[in-house]
Order: sequence, then C-alpha cells, then structure tokens
Amino acid sequence: MKRKILTVIYIILILLMIKMLYNSIINSVLINNYKEKQYSESQAKALTYINFIQSYVAPYNYGNILYQKGEYEVAIKEYEKALNTLIPKEKECMVRINYALAICKTVQVREKDEESIKQAIEKYNSAIDILTEKVCANKNNIKGHSQEAEQLRKDIQKEIDRLSSLQKNQENKEDDDKDEKDNKKEKKEKESEDKTKKMEKEIQDIKAQATKEQRDVESVFRKYNPRDINMNGKNW
Repeated sequence: MKRKILTVIYIILILLMIKMLYNSIINSVLINNYKEKQYSESQAKALTYINFIQSYVAPYNYGNILYQKGEYEVAIKEYEKALNTLIPKEKECMVRINYALAICKTVQVREKDEESIKQAIEKYNSAIDILTEKVCANKNNIKGHSQEAEQLRKDIQKEIDRLSSLQKNQENKEDDDKDEKDNKKEKKEKESEDKTKKMEKEIQDIKAQATKEQRDVESVFRKYNPRDINMNGKNW
C-alpha cells in the first residue's frame, strides 16, 4: 500500500517537473518572440494552466500579449489574476503599471460629449487608483516606490485635468447658451407684450375717435327738433 502511495507521489512529482520544464521552455520562447514583436496568444494562454511556481508570471505575460493585440479588456482580467497571486513586492508595480495602461487604452472619449468626458475621467481615476493602491505611485503625500508608476500617474492626471477643464468650459457654454436663450425668450415676450399694448392703445384710440365723432354728430343735430306733420302733408 505504501509502495503504491509512493509511486503515485513520484508520478505526480515527475509530472510537475515536466510541467515546470515545459513552462520554462515555452516562457523563454514566448519572451524571445515578444522581444521580436511576435505575439503568440496560444503559448501565453497555455502557460496559465497548472502554474504553481511564480504563478503571477503566466497571467502577466498573457496579459501583455493581449495588450499588444489590442484586447485591452481581456488583458485587464489577466493583470487582475496576476495581482491576486502571491506576487513579490518588487514585481507588483510592474504589473500595476501595465494594468493602468490597459485601463487607459479602453478610454474612447468624445470631447464634445459631456457624458463621454465624465466616463473617461472615471476610468483615468481608476487607473490612478491601481497605481497608488500599494503605493507604487505617490499617495497622500507618501512617496511611491516606482518612478515609472509615479510618472504614469502624473501623465494620467494631466489628461484628467485637461478633460476637467474641457468639461467646465462646456458647462459654462451651456449656461451661457441657456442665458442667451432665456434672454431671447424674455425679449420676445416683451416685444409681444409691447405689440399687444400698442394694439390695445390703437383700439382705444379708435373707440375714442368714434365716440368723439358720434358726439359731434349729435351736437350738430341736437338743435333740430322734429316737426309735426301737417294734415296736408307738408311739414313746414
């Protein structure tokens, strides 16, 4: 019984060693190809299976391949997997930098669309959060331990500031347009009111003139009294 157990253990250890050797060879090939700008997604994905030694490496490399192929959303998931492993502290910032870059790459901002600007700013802020979460970049006046991460944070913040300024200008323009629209409406209402008053005055003037003329006619004929009609038909 013990021999069977030992045999099973040996077999498992041999398989693990073969897997480790396989991973080492494929990883070397993958990195060399990566340097030559040849991106093999299938090789990178294969390394993520049954990966115990330096478990962060495979998803990180796979994320890089996906990043280079423009599949940023999927790359983000791989970087998240890498960060959820037992990753050495000195390697974590490297993963976080690429993670933040992948998030920035997903930003598609329409600079005349206020909602699009708002969403872009939110994504950029989430990228900064990734960089500062473990103080790879400066946070709350605490100096980060990666100059590259800090420089990326500054560059992202510049873009946030630019979009925020653009957003504020658009809001001011909308307020100006609203004020102009309200002024035009008020002016139109005043013109309509003045026109109505003018018409009412003209009607009153006409009525007053008609009343005056009627009084004049009455004053002309007031001195005349109706005469009796004579029997012979003559009235004079």
